[in-house]
Amino acid sequence: MKFLMAILVWLIMAAAIAAGIVMAVKGSVWLLILSLLAFILLVAKIGCLSH
Repeated sequence: MKFLMAILVWLIMAAAIAAGIVMAVKGSVWLLILSLLAFILLVAKIGCLSH
């Protein structure tokens, strides 16, 4: 179950980053910045907790 939740979280983050890239091409970078910061923070937090 944890594996499926991990896949779901990765897909949601990928969708947010992809939407941010599309919006950045149109001239609005706020979603890209927020989604990348969230991705970095979550990966760092989860990565540090697993070791």
